[in-house]
Amino acid sequence: MQEEHKKPMKILYILSSTEHLPLLQQYIASVDRLDELVKIQTTHPTPAQAVKMLCLAVHNNQISPMLDWQNLMMPYIFPQQIALNENHFLGMIFGLLGNFDKAYRYLAETPLWQEWDYYLRLYSNQPVAVEALEKKLEQTEDPLECYRAYHNIAFIYYYAYLYEPESLLRIEYYFLKALKAAPHTVARLFSTKQYANFLADIGQVEKANSLLAEAKSLAQDNLIQAALGFVWVQVMMKKLAVPYDANLLQQLKNTLWDTLQFYEKNQCKAESALLLMDASMIANIENSFAESLGYVNKAIQLFKEEELAQLIGEACLRKGILLYTWSKNGQPQFYRPALEAFQEALKYFDKENAPDVFADIHHHLGIVYAEMPDENKKRSIWAALSASSFKEALEFFNKQDYPYEYAVVANNYANAMTLYPQMKKADNFAKALELYDEALSIRNPDQYPYERALTLMNYLEASWQVSNAEEGFNEERFQDMVSKALEIKVLVDDVQLKDEADKHLEALEKLKTSFQQNA
Repeated sequence: MQEEHKKPMKILYILSSTEHLPLLQQYIASVDRLDELVKIQTTHPTPAQAVKMLCLAVHNNQISPMLDWQNLMMPYIFPQQIALNENHFLGMIFGLLGNFDKAYRYLAETPLWQEWDYYLRLYSNQPVAVEALEKKLEQTEDPLECYRAYHNIAFIYYYAYLYEPESLLRIEYYFLKALKAAPHTVARLFSTKQYANFLADIGQVEKANSLLAEAKSLAQDNLIQAALGFVWVQVMMKKLAVPYDANLLQQLKNTLWDTLQFYEKNQCKAESALLLMDASMIANIENSFAESLGYVNKAIQLFKEEELAQLIGEACLRKGILLYTWSKNGQPQFYRPALEAFQEALKYFDKENAPDVFADIHHHLGIVYAEMPDENKKRSIWAALSASSFKEALEFFNKQDYPYEYAVVANNYANAMTLYPQMKKADNFAKALELYDEALSIRNPDQYPYERALTLMNYLEASWQVSNAEEGFNEERFQDMVSKALEIKVLVDDVQLKDEADKHLEALEKLKTSFQQNA
C-alpha cells in the first residue's frame, strides 16, 4: 500500500531562528520571485499550517529538512545536519519544490546532489544503486546517519524492488534496524508508518495492526496521530471480508471519523477524500446506499479540486460499483447512473497505461450492459456491448497469468450470456456452460469451495435451459447435473445453497421418473 504522494507544494516554509533571518532573506532575494514560493517564520507552525507545508528548519548554522507526515513527497529522509550556505539552502529549496533542474545547478558540486539523485531515481522509476548505500552504511559510525541509512535502504527496496528475490527479507531487516536506531520517538514513528504499509502490502495485516496500535499510543502531536490513524484505516480496510466482523466495522468507523474530522478541519482535501472513499465502502457494506453515495460524490469533488486524476478515476469506479449494488437491491433506476460512472472511470484509465484497471472496468461494464433494463428490441444492442466488454476484460485477465480473476470474469460472462436474447443459430446457454466449466477449472474445491459452489449452482440453473441435440431424455446431462448438485451439498455449510441443491435434485428425479413413465 505505497502511499499516494501529492503534487509539490506551491509554498515552502522555512522555520528559522531570528539570528539567521537577514541571511536567509538575502539568499531568497538573490533569485527572482522566489519570495513568492518561500516563506520564513520564526515560530513553530500551527496544526493548520503544519498539515499543508513542506518545511526546512534552520538553526545553529545548519539546515534540517523536517519529516514529511503529509505525503507531500516520498518518505526518503535527507541529511538532518546540512551546513548552512547559499548553494545548500537554495538547492534544497528547489528540490523540495520539485524543480530538480534548478536544484542540480546549486547542488551539482556537493555531496547533497547524490541524495537528490537517489530521490529523483525513485521519483522517475529508474534503478537505484542501493548496494552503494549499503556499502556506505558499513563505514558509517554516526548514529543519526545510521538511522537515516537504515530507513532509506528499507524504503528503496520496498518502493523499487519489492518483488525481487530476497527483497522481503532485506526490507524487514532494514526497517527493524531503523526502528531500533531511531534517535527520537518522532523518527521511530515515521519509520513505523512506512513499515506498517509494507507489512500490509505483503498480507501481514495483524502485525501491521499491532505495530500501529503501539505507535498511536506514543504519538503526542495531533498531526502524527492523524497520519498514523489514516494508515491504520487503510491497513484494516484490507481485513474486511464476508462475513463482516461487526467489531472491526465499529472500530474502523470510530477511527475513520476522528481522523476525517482532523483532516477536514485543516482542509486537507486529498486525505479527506481517501477517508471518504473508505467511509463509502463501509456504508455500502451496511446497505446504507444513500449515505455511501454521498461520501463517494464528495470524494470525487475533492479529488477534482486537487487535480488527482488517477484517484478521480478510482472514485468513479467505486461509485459505479456502489450504484450497481444499489440497483441489485430493488432500485433498477440506478443501472444507468452506474453505467455512466464506469464510463467516466474509463476516461482516467486507458489500455496502454493501466491495463489492469481498464480490464476491471470493462468487466463491470459487461455485467451492467447484460442486466440493463430496457425494451426487448434494444436488448441485442446491450448484449453486443456486454460481450465486447467481457472480451476486453478476458484479454488482460487471461487464464495463465491471472487465473483467479479469469475465473471471476468467466463466471460473470456466463451469467451474462444467460440474459442475452437467444440467437437463431447458437445456444447462449450451451456457451454459458463452457464458460462455467472454465471457471470451475480454476475454482477447485480445496482453494475456493464457496466460489466453486456458486459457479456449480449457476451451471445447474443454465443446464435446465440448454437445448438437447436429440429428442428425449439426455442421460449424460442428467448425470452431470446430479453430480454437480451433490457436490454443492458437501462443499459448503451454507444452508441456502444446500436447499437449492436439494431442489435441483428433486426436480431432476421428477424429470427422470416422468420420462420413464412416458417411455
